[in-house]
Amino acid sequence: MELLQRLPYLEQLLDWIKGCEEWLPTSLTGRAVLVGSGVGVVVYLITKKTYKLPPGPQGWPLLGNLLDFRNATIYEKITEWTAEYGPVVRFNMGPMTMVALNNIDVVMEALVKRQADFAGRPQSYTSQLLSDGGRSIAFGDYSPTWKLHRKLASKALKHYMTGTRLDQGIERSLTKGIQLIQEMEGPFNPHHVVSLIVFNIINNICFSVTCDVDDNYFKEMLRILDSFLDDLGNGFLEDIIPPLRLFHTKKLKTVIKVLEEFFDNLNKEIDKHRQTISKDNIRDFCDALLLAQEEARDEEDPEVMSQMSDRHITQTLSDIFSAGMDTSRFTLLWTLLELAQHPDIQDKLHTEVDRALGSSRFPSVSDRSSLPYTDAVLHESMRLHTVVPSGLPHKTLCDTKVGGYDIPKGTTVVINHYALHKDAEQWRDPQVYNPDRFLDHDGKMAAKPESWLPFSAGRRVCLGESVAKPELHLLLAGIMRHFKVSLPPGAKVNLEPGGSSFANVPQHYELNFESRL
Repeated sequence: MELLQRLPYLEQLLDWIKGCEEWLPTSLTGRAVLVGSGVGVVVYLITKKTYKLPPGPQGWPLLGNLLDFRNATIYEKITEWTAEYGPVVRFNMGPMTMVALNNIDVVMEALVKRQADFAGRPQSYTSQLLSDGGRSIAFGDYSPTWKLHRKLASKALKHYMTGTRLDQGIERSLTKGIQLIQEMEGPFNPHHVVSLIVFNIINNICFSVTCDVDDNYFKEMLRILDSFLDDLGNGFLEDIIPPLRLFHTKKLKTVIKVLEEFFDNLNKEIDKHRQTISKDNIRDFCDALLLAQEEARDEEDPEVMSQMSDRHITQTLSDIFSAGMDTSRFTLLWTLLELAQHPDIQDKLHTEVDRALGSSRFPSVSDRSSLPYTDAVLHESMRLHTVVPSGLPHKTLCDTKVGGYDIPKGTTVVINHYALHKDAEQWRDPQVYNPDRFLDHDGKMAAKPESWLPFSAGRRVCLGESVAKPELHLLLAGIMRHFKVSLPPGAKVNLEPGGSSFANVPQHYELNFESRL
């Protein structure tokens, strides 16, 4: 029907050409070229697919909506736009068209109902550069290689969760962290200690190594991770202004240098594992990946071997290490700050931990069911202080729909977790820190609220969720078993995030740690 409606335009063009007889070329060839070009334009317009695109703010030529983000993070600005344009908002970052999904209905439609359509990852210039050509799980596009590495990673993480591996890792990590806290005098910034506690969990998963706070390896890796987040900011101009790709900005040069140092450290550990690996004793995540690589070589399957290169292994370990480290440590830092501000909540948590653990100094996986309030506290921290507020961007793999709008193939789609977690239609008093909202009438964890989505959903759901949730649960219980936290007298708390549009990082703060054992 739409095609028939456009046919009169062809007739009008032919009539116009006839009326311009005196301006047409005199040669038959010239006339044929002109008429053919005109007809080609009209045929293109007739056959061109039209879309019902989402609404959004008007942008500037070339820049798009970049200037709108000068004084606001991306997730705050697109939340603000929701009031005017609705839950599906279209905007432009330079030449790149993006769509933001801002409530749970459209997010679930995209990530669950149409999960195959939204499973891609946009391949920008810098994401390709920083992920070694998209070889990572986090930044890689949806492909057979991506599926293989995600399957291997998932299998390795499940292996780590069997038996007493997590219990042992928690106790080793907490022992060093608690000893370090006990040596401190007066109020101090817990960033370094919490980072060490989480680092040792992740480092054990990846490489079976536990570090002390003075180890150069730990200090280097922490410096690298902190520096990367500081420099990441709101993204890179190279993705928006192509000529800059020939002459990188200082910011991108710094990030590249930092990541090279990070990968060098990982490769040193990988090389150590190559020299000591045994098929009969898979020690950690690194061993599992190296064994899969050996099996591919033994089978002499060129396709699988190309998907299991050394560079792929480095990128996969990088994903597990960096993602697991940052989300967990910043969630714990936000939680400690909230507990210091809410002594009533902290008292309830202490009562639960003491009752559940009895004479034990450290919690184990079997204790988790007896610690629902501790779990609720973490859920509330992840809701109110979502560490990655807009997640990692998705990309549509085909023309699709969401919220009644057309989303063309190749569109970058942002999931606004910040908006989901502060939606007044889904949460009562969303700005209030209230763990009880996650509990039922019996004080047990209630069914997960649909709009609680810090780990995302669908085919791109966070790979480390199965480890991160029990890890955070046991680490918080262990810290609270040993200490009461409080703010120094007269301290003013700043809850504004100190990170970038990518990460919601707490401002530096100091706490008093009072021993309870």
